[in-house]
Amino acid sequence: MTPPPPPNPCAGVTITPVAGKTHTITGQSLGTITVTSPIGSGYLYSIGGSYQPSTNFFNLAAGNYTVTAKNADSCKGTAAVTINGYGAKFYAVRTIVNGYCGPCHLNGSVSGTKNFDDDNSIVSSWDRIKARTVDGLPTFMPENGQLTALDKQKIVDWVNAGHRITD
Repeated sequence: MTPPPPPNPCAGVTITPVAGKTHTITGQSLGTITVTSPIGSGYLYSIGGSYQPSTNFFNLAAGNYTVTAKNADSCKGTAAVTINGYGAKFYAVRTIVNGYCGPCHLNGSVSGTKNFDDDNSIVSSWDRIKARTVDGLPTFMPENGQLTALDKQKIVDWVNAGHRITD
């Protein structure tokens, strides 16, 4: 009589990685991925190479990545993450939006019918972004103070270049 196989330590175990990301400029490696769940001792993480205890991956080029989380029993779960490649001018504007426009226009919040979680919403709102942040029409945004002259110029440069993701 053959003995039964040992129990599978991963039977009934579900690991679903959740990760945040930052994007990069096309042709550069500025992107990041940060695993936010599951975290803790006993977990290791990979984006296609060897496993590491750190939840952070840096210096990533634009592209598709598979994040793998593995527990101490070698049970694994994966999640797909895409890092977008932007034109340098849009990257600068996206960085400004991420820094100044929350919580009113980011993370699901909609103010004045605008939510800037999606890149296309920034592109389609280029004229309003310029009017509010650079020209102050009808009033300046963000509400807690005007952008610096350098940040205003980055918006103007992007608008003048064609206000596209690839600019």
